[in-house]
Formats: sequence, C-alpha cells, structure tokens
Amino acid sequence: MNINSKDWYAWLNTMPPKPDDFHVVGDVEVANPGIEACLTMRSPQGIVPQALMLDLHLVQRPGNWIQQLSWTQARFDRVMPPNSPVYTTVEIFYEGKRIAFIEEIHSPS
Repeated sequence: MNINSKDWYAWLNTMPPKPDDFHVVGDVEVANPGIEACLTMRSPQGIVPQALMLDLHLVQRPGNWIQQLSWTQARFDRVMPPNSPVYTTVEIFYEGKRIAFIEEIHSPS
C-alpha cells in the first residue's frame, strides 16, 4: 500500500532541566478522520545506534467516519535515558518500506 506523508521534522530538546527528550512529527494522509497515526521504535533497531528507526502504525478509532482523505499528525516522543546515543538521522517505515528520511535533527543552541 502506498502512503503519502510530508513535513517530517525531528528535534532534540536539551534545555534544562535534565533529562533531554527527543521528538519526531510528520503529516500522514489517511482514508478518514477517524484514523490515528502512531510512531513506535522499530525492533530491532539497525546497527548504527545514532540512526533511529521508527514504524508508522495506522489505527482506526471505533465509530462511523466519513470516508474522506484527511491529513493527521504522527508523533513520537522519547525521554532520553542517561548515556543514550545522540540521534543524527531518523528513518520512518510503513509496512516494511521506508517512507521518510530525516537527516537534520534540530536542537536548541
């Protein structure tokens, strides 16, 4: 299945107080407004610890929904454990296929 997505963005929040937290967001086109887009860490992760791999899951909420193409936001949030790798790239997969690649991780200066 092909899926449309856009506007992927990732950032590491290093502002005090600790711990740091990492975030990824993007917009995904879905078949109806009752579908939620969720991002989870891929298992297993790749061999490069600085490259975060995420899986996109689409979950239909119960109820009757108009069948109309809509955009919904997918989001991933993680509190970074001590001594965790600093991510330099993020790959997003849907049904085993890569749909997005983020190579610029933003961080407050």
